Amino acid sequence: MWLSDLLPYTGKIADQICLLRAMNTEAINHDPAITFIQTGSQLPGRPSLGSWVDYGLGTRTRLPALVVLNSLPSNGIPDQGLLSGLWGAGFLPSKYQGVQFRSAGDPVLHLSNPPGITREEEGRILDGVTALNARLYARVGDPEIETRIARYEMAFRMQASVPDLVNLAAEPDHIHELCEDSRKPGTFAANCLLARRSLSGTCALFNSIIAAGITTAG
Repeated sequence: MWLSDLLPYTGKIADQICLLRAMNTEAINHDPAITFIQTGSQLPGRPSLGSWVDYGLGTRTRLPALVVLNSLPSNGIPDQGLLSGLWGAGFLPSKYQGVQFRSAGDPVLHLSNPPGITREEEGRILDGVTALNARLYARVGDPEIETRIARYEMAFRMQASVPDLVNLAAEPDHIHELCEDSRKPGTFAANCLLARRSLSGTCALFNSIIAAGITTAG
């Protein structure tokens, strides 16, 4: 296996990896190339690989089947734009698009209840909203209403499971020693550790989109 001298570490583990030479694309620019990797098409608008797997297999966990992890550069400021289409559902129903985990604050926007709202009160509110949405769906038959109902229910379940999932402090020191910078939120190492915790604990599908350099890993 021929490898460049610019990849010395990869050269050391060449016997442990598979180099697939049978795939190619006419895309010569960054944006259409990564769109092709994630969706099978250079043109945006098609479902991402994770959305197709979610559509075909679904999930039995308390987490979404497709979760997106964004790693930030060391300065904490994204230096490249990243199209949400890389984890989007395309022409599939929107319930199959990726759910983005943030590296600061709530892992998912609006995951925490506002002050004064208990989980029991939120459950009653959710039941009422679900009933109203169900009546609307029965009248108009819009599949996006079903998606809205499912997303509300998923968010309610995530409130109980996600805080423990993203608590990387629960990992033993010898694990952190294997992943440099894993204690720093938003780093590639922290997201790798988060993906490991998620996969080992839930068997959910993770489609990690790494914003620092736009490196992709399924």
